[in-house]
Amino acid sequence: MTYGYEGVAFGAVILALFIVQISLQLGIYGRVASFRLMSRKQIRDNEPAISVVVPLFSEDSEYLDNSLVTLLTQDYDKFEVVLIYIGNNDDFFADIKSLQRLYSHLSPVHIRFSPRYPVSTKTALNVGIKSAKHDFVVISSSDATPSSERWLSLLAKGFMYGDVVLGYSGIAHQSGLKNFIFREYQFSESIAWLSAAIRQRTYAASRNALGFKKSLYFDVRGFNHLNMNVGEDDLFVQQIATRDNVSVVLSPRATCTERVWGGWSWWWNRVRQLHTTHQFYPAWALAPAVSELITRSLFFIAAIAALVLMPWGFKIAVIILALLRYFIVMFVVVRNARRLGEIALAPLHGLYDFIEPVLRLCLAIGTRYNSKKSWS
Repeated sequence: MTYGYEGVAFGAVILALFIVQISLQLGIYGRVASFRLMSRKQIRDNEPAISVVVPLFSEDSEYLDNSLVTLLTQDYDKFEVVLIYIGNNDDFFADIKSLQRLYSHLSPVHIRFSPRYPVSTKTALNVGIKSAKHDFVVISSSDATPSSERWLSLLAKGFMYGDVVLGYSGIAHQSGLKNFIFREYQFSESIAWLSAAIRQRTYAASRNALGFKKSLYFDVRGFNHLNMNVGEDDLFVQQIATRDNVSVVLSPRATCTERVWGGWSWWWNRVRQLHTTHQFYPAWALAPAVSELITRSLFFIAAIAALVLMPWGFKIAVIILALLRYFIVMFVVVRNARRLGEIALAPLHGLYDFIEPVLRLCLAIGTRYNSKKSWS
């Protein structure tokens, strides 16, 4: 009677939004931190020999000196690295081949670059996978660096539980707000598709840490979305993944980090291009993430409206709900971040939690006008 029917209805809406938010956080995203690979049925007794396939599109000496060496010195005794160099610098390719004297498990492949017949990432991967001598493949990129010497051995353990292995890749840590947003965005995107894979509804993967049995690749004729410049890894994994053949490997030592090549413009264009693939996802794939964003936005709007318009008793109740939501979200985020080696993101996550709906809206609008640029 104090607030009237309108006030009661308003309060009920806020409470309903709160319940949906908490259900999504604990019921879906919270499963990432609690997931244990050994709870799945084991299908192999031992980790298999693996071919790691990496395309290289530039004369990147820094990659040869740092990331490639980290990859070649993994603490795993049954692997090769197939490095596909796309370019015309014979001296650089000679430098790659010279590494074979130190690392006999390096297998370089040279593809000549021609402006008339450009080589895409998917074409390079197709060549590398066909050149691989082992029956199990992990694809990565020259942007990625394993976070530990156990990266490959942990991914290999995933093959004991499935024919498809998904790993996590984050953005390299730098100072500044923009790097924080880059890393938070990558983290939240990954939590969405990792939680889906844990629920046996795989729709995406990291291009820096995707493993699969080579026979699956040939069954679907490889990366066959020939008109795509981006997102072929997601559509490929949708073709080969089933409810029972996917392993998700979650450990701070099983992650890798991706180099940052620029500022806002670089990141904005990169994310917009990747978003053009979403139109080919199954209808259910993005439903939890979209539902969470919508209900979060409505909860924030309703809470702000209540703080401005409603009496003090109502305001206090809304503040209590908002704080309770914040602590539950932070509980889930801290556990997930610790599991993926991203705990440095946790202290400022509350800021990202508030601005993410606006960021996502801007990306959705930008993607709509950018989609034609991502096709050839």
